[in-house]
Amino acid sequence: MVLAVSAAMMMSIFSRIENWKRDFSLNYAKLDPQASDPLLRPLVVSQPPEEVAALIERWVEKRSRWSIESREPHQDAILLHLTRRTLIMRFTDDIHVRLEADDGGTRVEAESQSRFGKGDLGQNPRNLKELLSGLREDL
Repeated sequence: MVLAVSAAMMMSIFSRIENWKRDFSLNYAKLDPQASDPLLRPLVVSQPPEEVAALIERWVEKRSRWSIESREPHQDAILLHLTRRTLIMRFTDDIHVRLEADDGGTRVEAESQSRFGKGDLGQNPRNLKELLSGLREDL
């Protein structure tokens, strides 16, 4: 029984890996305008930074594994520090979001980094995709 449960857990983990080369050697992901995956590019929205920060905070509060650690004004931007805990091992990932004023709207920049380990099995890119997907839905 233990072997079957362990095998099912391993299959679940391995089925989520998108980039075998990256996911075993990096524990960091950042939105990049040149990213091959369009879901990992910075987002520009028409709402002001204060409104976008409030949307993100409300979205995070609805998620059981996400938390808001801090919110700080920084020049023409708002910096958010979020965390997300993984389901099985309860590892913590730090997600730093920068909301910068951009022509009456907001440019959303973000990065996610695991606190533990050399590889993230693709969790950090998934954190960024989940955050941006939630933001797009709320806009």
